[in-house]
Amino acid sequence: MSERKFKYKSAFDIIGPIMVGPSSSHTAGAVRIGNMARELYKHTPEKLVVTFFGSFAETYKGHGTAVAIVAGVLGFETHDERIPNAIEIAEEQGVKIEFLVSTKETEHANTVNLELIDEQEKLNLTAISIGGGSIQLTEINHHSTILNQEQGNGLVLTANQPKTAIPCVENALESPEFVKVQQLNQETVFFVETVSDISQKLVAKIKEIPGITAVMPTTG
Repeated sequence: MSERKFKYKSAFDIIGPIMVGPSSSHTAGAVRIGNMARELYKHTPEKLVVTFFGSFAETYKGHGTAVAIVAGVLGFETHDERIPNAIEIAEEQGVKIEFLVSTKETEHANTVNLELIDEQEKLNLTAISIGGGSIQLTEINHHSTILNQEQGNGLVLTANQPKTAIPCVENALESPEFVKVQQLNQETVFFVETVSDISQKLVAKIKEIPGITAVMPTTG
């Protein structure tokens, strides 16, 4: 098994965000994983399959991880008071939800896999909650988002005009390395690693690049 470094940006990552729920790792982090899936998928799926691993598999009911994942997929933020009712809200919207547990060994205890499914598109996403509400995306549609941990920081980008947008992204980052490229929902998905600090200012700058439709740090 390879050894990965799970990254924190600051003390605030350990303190955690403003949230609804008993645990930053099991609730706020889970909401953020669902949020990232929603950003990529662009809409509410007809079916959601959630598979929990490690400690998530043992505590996902009691710690609110299940409702938190669903809340994130619905687009709720970590402080949304609707989180406890997310499953009921999703079902009212016609979403079929299935929760599974796996005994498969993973590199981090708080690992979850999401499948968002409808007649046109399917998204498979694996991520971990590394503490304090921070998350790390590890796979999209079975493509690893991690290439070189020594690079420092990662981004997932979606673009509808990649030929013009990506050179501008390269100029905005220090030593960028593009990991994988694939098509999803008629957009191109890029996995990028860089030594640049992924600050909110940098994320906002990249979002302003014409042709970029979403910018998501893979950690934080």
